[in-house]
Amino acid sequence: MSILKYPLFVSDIDGTLVNQMKKIPDANKETLAAFRHHGGLFTLATGRSYIEAKHFIEELEIRIPVILCNGALIYDPSTDVLSPMATIEREIIFNTLVELEKRKEVLDIFVYTLDRVYATGISSFSRSAIEEGEFPLELIDTFDHIPQVPLIKLVMVSKEETMQQFRKWMLQVNHPLELVQSADYYFELLPSNISKGNAVRSLAEKMDLTMEQCAVIGDHLNDLSMVEVAGISAAVANAHPQLVQAARHVMPSNEEAGVAHFIRRHLLTTTPQAQGQ
Repeated sequence: MSILKYPLFVSDIDGTLVNQMKKIPDANKETLAAFRHHGGLFTLATGRSYIEAKHFIEELEIRIPVILCNGALIYDPSTDVLSPMATIEREIIFNTLVELEKRKEVLDIFVYTLDRVYATGISSFSRSAIEEGEFPLELIDTFDHIPQVPLIKLVMVSKEETMQQFRKWMLQVNHPLELVQSADYYFELLPSNISKGNAVRSLAEKMDLTMEQCAVIGDHLNDLSMVEVAGISAAVANAHPQLVQAARHVMPSNEEAGVAHFIRRHLLTTTPQAQGQ
């Protein structure tokens, strides 16, 4: 049994756990190992699909469920099972796609399923952000060719100068979906009530932990829901201003191993009962 005050720690990946080279700094690995040595449980909460997150899951030898696609998917390493928390009805997806394809500010649209990502094209802007060999993209002539499989989320790519205009339009559209900005140029449409925060809450319940015993860290607006519900939270210094304001603590940037600083300063602390033993 863990004697840590916050036995469950959940971290975002991009912009948080990894640096600009998409590598996990050694300091982060070392402090995570110390956290787990003291009985801590660690996992990831990311907007990435399983294939995109797989090498981080393996590198860190994560053994508890991983939150993928901003809470829409859960991967359990102990059983090697990928489970959707919710899906989007095909009719809703296609009605939304019709409207999105009319918007000039939308550069690319990606439709996520359990194990594939579908698009009718990809701009050089999006291509430059894709990690070679780790993005399960399948280009199709029309979205009508998407197989009859569960549909997990929509991702829209738009340049920063048109992002605000796009956001205003999306908030006016009548659809039963969750809208979240996951990066400076990425908006996502998720099934209703799906978020990283709700996924962390569900994970804590399965582990017989309260939200007060959970620690989280992130960098963007898709991390806001878990920052708002966790017992202790942090934003890296490079985080979106709204997340910096919402988080209890602000750590050094992802380039300076902010995750390691958070663990050392706040998570390697024991419960009052343990301190008195």
